[in-house]
Amino acid sequence: MKAISFLGFNQRGYQETTYLDISQIRECTTKFIQEALVEFYQPEILYILLTKTAETGIPDNQPESTWETLKKKLADKVNLQPVKNVPEGHSTDDIWQLFGMLTDCLQEGDEVLFDITNGFRSLPVLALIAISYLRVVRKVKIKGLIYGAFDAKTFDATTNKYKTPIFDLLPIVSLLDWTTATDQFIKTGNGQELARLLQSYDITAQELAENIDGIAQGLQLLRPMNVMQQAAILPEHIAAAASKVSQTVPPFATLLRRVEKDYGTFGLINPTDYQDVPQASLLRQLKMVEWYANKGQTVQALSIAREWLPSLLCYHFRLDPLDKDNREEMELLLTGGKNKDKESKYLDEWSKIPKPKKKPLNRLWCGDLNLANLRNDVLHAGYRKNPRSAKDILHQLQVIINELQNVAKLWNLQDESL
Repeated sequence: MKAISFLGFNQRGYQETTYLDISQIRECTTKFIQEALVEFYQPEILYILLTKTAETGIPDNQPESTWETLKKKLADKVNLQPVKNVPEGHSTDDIWQLFGMLTDCLQEGDEVLFDITNGFRSLPVLALIAISYLRVVRKVKIKGLIYGAFDAKTFDATTNKYKTPIFDLLPIVSLLDWTTATDQFIKTGNGQELARLLQSYDITAQELAENIDGIAQGLQLLRPMNVMQQAAILPEHIAAAASKVSQTVPPFATLLRRVEKDYGTFGLINPTDYQDVPQASLLRQLKMVEWYANKGQTVQALSIAREWLPSLLCYHFRLDPLDKDNREEMELLLTGGKNKDKESKYLDEWSKIPKPKKKPLNRLWCGDLNLANLRNDVLHAGYRKNPRSAKDILHQLQVIINELQNVAKLWNLQDESL
C-alpha cells in the first residue's frame, strides 16, 4: 500500500501530541502525523508533498527544517519519497500542476491512503477530486482519507498528555459514489451502479437494489408493464431500506426521494388489469414516451409511442391489448379498416366515432406524421430508400408527443387509480 501526505510549515514548529488510531486503541506520541500514519497503517511507500517553504523553512529555536527532522524520524521505517516544488499559489495552473503531482504518484490498481491533516489551501478539496478521478481512471483502491484532528485534542490527566483523534473521512467520500449513481439512474435509467452500492447492505437494501434493477431493465428493454409494476412497489422498498443505509450515508433518504419522484409516477400495481385501470395504464405509458424523449432515448420513445395507439383502441373496444389478434384488428382500423380482402369486424363501430376524435389517430398512424413508418425507419437503422435524417426524426418525435398528449385529452383519459 502507498500513502500520500502533505507537510506544511509552522514557524513555531509542530507540537507534540498523542495520536489515537481509528479504533482509539493504539497510540503514537509524536509531532508528526506522518509518523503515526506509518506506525498505524504500515505503508510500503510514503509520498510527502512539499512546497519550497515546507521543504526549507526552519521553525523558531530549531536547528534544521521540519522536513529534515521528519526524514530522520522515518528513515528506517518506510520508503520515503518527497514530491518537491509543490506550487504555493492557487491559480488554475497551480491547481492543475498539483493535481498532476498527486496522480503521478499512483499506478493502475494501486492501494493508497490519503492524509490531508496538513493540507493547505485547496488541498483537501483537490484530494477529494483526485480520489474520484483515480478510482475511475486508474482503478485505484482508496484505503482511507485520514485527518489528524489536532483541534479536537483532549487532555489526559492520567498521562499528562494531549490526545488527538485520527478520523477516516472515506465514508463521507462514498457520498460521491451515491450521488453519482443516483444521478446516473435519474438521468439515463441505468440503475446498475446504484443497485451495486445497495447490495452491500441488509436484505431490505438488497430488495431495493432488485427493485431498481427491475425498473432499469424494464426501461432498457422496452417492458412498460414491468416498469409500472416495479415502480409501484418502489416507495415501500425505499422506506424499508432508508433507515439502515442512512446510518452510514445520512443523505441517503434525500437522494432516494429524487428517485421516487422521477420513477414513482410510473407506478401501477396491476398494469395489465384492463377492466379496472385501463386509462391509468395508458397514461403511464404516455409518461414513459415523454421520459424516453427527455432522456434522448429516441428509439425507445418511438417504439412505445407506436404501440400506444393500438392500445388506446383496445381500451375503447374493451379488448385485451396484449392479445396479438386484437392489436392487429386495431392496427387495421388505424389504416382505414380495410386491407385488400380483409375488413375489420369493428369497422361499423369505428365509423360511429366522431371524426374529430379519429382524425388525430389517422394523422399519427398513417397520415403526414406516419408514426408506424417512422418507427420502422429508426428500428431498421435507415436501411431503406430515402431514410429520414436524424434532425428530422427528433423534430417529428416532439410533434408526435404533443399530438399524443392532445389525443389523451380528446379521448378524456382519466387515471382510475387516483
